[in-house]
Formats: sequence, structure tokens, C-alpha cells
Amino acid sequence: MKKIIYFLTISLIIISCNSKPKGVPIPSELAKNEQVVIYFDTFNEVIDEYVGMIEDLAEASKKNEGETDFTSTLSALSSVANSTMKIAPLLEKIEQLEAKGDIMKENLTEQEMLAFADTYAKMLLRIQEASLKMNK
Repeated sequence: MKKIIYFLTISLIIISCNSKPKGVPIPSELAKNEQVVIYFDTFNEVIDEYVGMIEDLAEASKKNEGETDFTSTLSALSSVANSTMKIAPLLEKIEQLEAKGDIMKENLTEQEMLAFADTYAKMLLRIQEASLKMNK
């Protein structure tokens, strides 16, 4: 029984180490600010959905390089529609948070502002990397 528990534990550790982290981690400087955490968590959700949509479209375009397959095209369009429906409310939430952004920024220290800017830049880089997948 102990061997099974050890095996499962080691397997979970290996799997968790190999799995690609989703999203941009929130720095410890910002973790205490609930409004900033909500903002970046929401932004991560939007990016995750966008990345998924881009990957689906990239996969569909690879399948369509030869003879056009109507079902693949329909599947890609369906994926885009589903992602758009998921992204829309998240973008509205970000818009509301950005409307309060000036207040949020006033409450941040200089160190927190640097962490905020760095995290935001990493998220934009993640979007850019996803967009580049479409060109491959």
C-alpha cells in the first residue's frame, strides 16, 4: 500500500512540474490588493480564452491546407463564436475595473506600480505569442 501511495505522490509531482502554467502569476507585491488581483485574474481568463481560440484556429487552418473541409471550417467558426461569447463579459468586467484604474493606481506604492506594469507587460507578451501561432 505504501508503494502505491509513494508512486501516486511522485507521479503527481512529476505531472505538476511538467504542466505548463496557465496565465501570468501575480507578484507578491500585488497579492494583497484585492482589486488588482481581480483585475489580473480576469485578464488571465480573457487571455486563456483568446489563446485557446487562436490554437483552435491554427489547428483548423493546418487541416484546411489541402482540400477545404467544410466541417473543419464550421468547427473553427463555432470555436470563435464560443470564445467570443465567453470573452465579451470578461472584457466588460475589465472595462469596469479600468474605469476605476485611477483610484487603483493612487493606492499603489512605487514598488507595486512597477510590479503592476511588469505583470501587465507579461500579459501583453502572452497575447503576442498567441497571435504569432496563427502565422505558423
